Amino acid sequence: MRTTSRLLHFILASFFLLGLGARTGAAQNLRRFPSHVVSSVNTYNENRAIDNDASTKAQLAPSVLAGGAALKLGYSSTNPVGSKAGLLVESGGLLALGAFNGLVINTYLAPSTTPQETMYLSQLLSLQVLNSGPATAEFTVTKPFDQIELGTGGVLNAYTLGLALAYADVPAPLPVELVAFSGKATPRGVQLSWQTATELQSAYFAVERATGADATEFVEIGRLAAAGTSSQARSYQFTDATPSLLGYYRLRQVDADGEAHHSPVVAVRPAPAAQLAAYPSPVATTLFVINPSEAALQVLNSQGQVVQHVAVVAGRQQLDVSLLPIGIYYLRDATTGQSTRFVKAGGN
Repeated sequence: MRTTSRLLHFILASFFLLGLGARTGAAQNLRRFPSHVVSSVNTYNENRAIDNDASTKAQLAPSVLAGGAALKLGYSSTNPVGSKAGLLVESGGLLALGAFNGLVINTYLAPSTTPQETMYLSQLLSLQVLNSGPATAEFTVTKPFDQIELGTGGVLNAYTLGLALAYADVPAPLPVELVAFSGKATPRGVQLSWQTATELQSAYFAVERATGADATEFVEIGRLAAAGTSSQARSYQFTDATPSLLGYYRLRQVDADGEAHHSPVVAVRPAPAAQLAAYPSPVATTLFVINPSEAALQVLNSQGQVVQHVAVVAGRQQLDVSLLPIGIYYLRDATTGQSTRFVKAGGN
């Protein structure tokens, strides 16, 4: 039952990688730190929040008279969707629930002053965790940003909040960004197509086909050279001329340093082979022959003896059978073994 479910999943989900940005390999992150202070309100030692030192911290000190406090930090480049935004914060004393609920993290994309996303610290941390020492608040962004802000509204009790550092974990570029991989049945076999958005020191693509029905073991059936390093979209095609009844395929992308990554699996059922055909039957003089490819054909009599040899091109053409005696004959493709029967009649 498990094998049947797995096969159904592959068949239903195989023909396209939906959406852009499907990548070979496992994602890794690059950590970026803010490079400058954009603005601050009721904050002290702002530069300690951008020194990348967790042992030093800026202090947000809301004033009862002047209202809240905020510290906005800027990055030297934009952090893309999918990055993780993080802050290392510490309470300067026992923080009350009211103050904790007012702490907010905003992300911005300059020059706009409208937040891209807003996240309350209470969504990421508990008051108990924050009161017990330094704590990391982290979330994955759904919009790009190049500024991050920690802020709070004014409250009646006096407290300080330390911001030791901020960071953004950005997905590192992988050797190949695969945006599509599909397969389709054609008269010549299974045609596999794939496209890449970018490539970085990519050596080649190995096309692999499953050896069993459960698609867990694969063997290489072909190889195409990759673009190497490219920032432009690239397209590739490979045809499996001898497909199985239901084929499972994947790509093994190999980097210049030998590291390999696999694509998702696609499943393709080959198209039925085109058939050799001949008409009319009975026929007196001219037999029309349809063959899917170039072939050497033989005309055999009812005793299996070859009485005529014919070379045909792909498609439809005529064959003169006027000199054949009346009887039953077979037209056979010497390469594939396909045959079709016709009756030779007399007269014109």
